Amino acid sequence: MSASTESPSFSHPRYWGPWALVYLIKAFVQLPYKWQMNIGKSLGILGYKVAKRRKHITMCNLKACFPEKKHEELEVICKDAFASIGMSGIETMIAWFMSDRRFKKINFEDLIHPAFKECSQQKKPILLLGAHFTCMEVIGRYMATHYDHFNFVYQKHKSPFFEHIMSSSRGRYAKKCLQRKNVLAIVKTLKRGESVWYAPDQDFGNERSIFVPFFGIQCSTLVATPWLAEKGNAQVMPCYYVRKNDLSGYTMHGLEPWENFPTGDDYQDALRYNVFLEKAVRQHPDQYLW
Repeated sequence: MSASTESPSFSHPRYWGPWALVYLIKAFVQLPYKWQMNIGKSLGILGYKVAKRRKHITMCNLKACFPEKKHEELEVICKDAFASIGMSGIETMIAWFMSDRRFKKINFEDLIHPAFKECSQQKKPILLLGAHFTCMEVIGRYMATHYDHFNFVYQKHKSPFFEHIMSSSRGRYAKKCLQRKNVLAIVKTLKRGESVWYAPDQDFGNERSIFVPFFGIQCSTLVATPWLAEKGNAQVMPCYYVRKNDLSGYTMHGLEPWENFPTGDDYQDALRYNVFLEKAVRQHPDQYLW
């Protein structure tokens, strides 16, 4: 990537520092994979010790979702969650900057339902309903390089420079990066018979959301999913993905496409997703972005 040839608007001296960091990261991802992951894990544990406010928020969320667990158990999950976030930062660097040759050496256990591959090959629209598990960036690169017509939905970054790096990096392997608020572009992509990866599990306030139980708590839940599925004439397949504990790779789980979805009842459709997500999070609470 060259500042002068690919992004002349970022050739100003004020961007020299950020560009230097980009090239430093490109050098960093040449290290052995497990070295990188262990460095990320150590940085995450350091964050657990010093990021008091973030730790407090995480502990509050864990206490609310797992009232049956003792404080000591929640502390362990919290610490592991910070370690996971640290590794997530490294995985983002890997996804954006690692060479194809080295990336292919990472182990991915693909348990995505065969219907997804069939839809991709036959150009049938499918909405892959994901979630904010911390390894999602590296999973995104794998999916985009192993399945045809694969598109991301993402939230535009406030920093123009970071937005450029993020979009151009993802653009190397994804067919297209669709901004979350551009719902018409998402619908058009689905209507072309392409797949769209979409994670509706973060609270965006009152933006197309209703309150639906999640871990027994009324949480703001996006209701755009049934609308997108209906307008895009797409099947909906829930999925989640986790990092293996021994750092030997990743496992991706994709369920059979949902039948009778959407139902026409936003509450029941949102509840169906929350039930699926809660089950996945209970299995891997340390790898969810609290």
